[in-house]
Amino acid sequence: MRTQVTWADRVHDRDGTKQVVYDLCFRPDGTQLVVAAGQRVLVYDTSGGELIQALKGHKATVYCVSYSADGAKFASGGADGTIIIWTNKLEGILKYNHNDSIQCLAFNPASDQLASCACSDFGLWDPNQKAVNKHRVGSKILCCSWTNDGQYIAIGQMNGNISIRDKDGTEKVKIER
Repeated sequence: MRTQVTWADRVHDRDGTKQVVYDLCFRPDGTQLVVAAGQRVLVYDTSGGELIQALKGHKATVYCVSYSADGAKFASGGADGTIIIWTNKLEGILKYNHNDSIQCLAFNPASDQLASCACSDFGLWDPNQKAVNKHRVGSKILCCSWTNDGQYIAIGQMNGNISIRDKDGTEKVKIER
């Protein structure tokens, strides 16, 4: 089997400096690719690789992006501690902050709930709630993943521990390694 490049882009900032791609995600229907690169969120058309738009809003490096399962919105988070919720029309509709840089984001596959994980805490945002429900942790968070039914989220930490939480943020299991 041979692979063939369909399209490619070299990500640069305004002065032509190459930018690291920290994260990327597809829109669920596969028509767009959202990329965290430098201080911007880049949105590409996947059929031909054209840059649709470079979204501005972060004041520091963007580390992570995540699309909701229904394709109606996506989120970006970065070193400035800010999470921005964007519509699929590429409009920023909400911002909220953590005190530390955002390490990872994950939309619940069964709802509109978003987990935003920073160095010292994680937040659970739901469009039906007025506030982000935040929970402190004992070690830097590096990764997270929801179960397919959206009932539980696993949070991987720098100290080697894994915390399994319910969708309200209550710890159900702690795996110490």
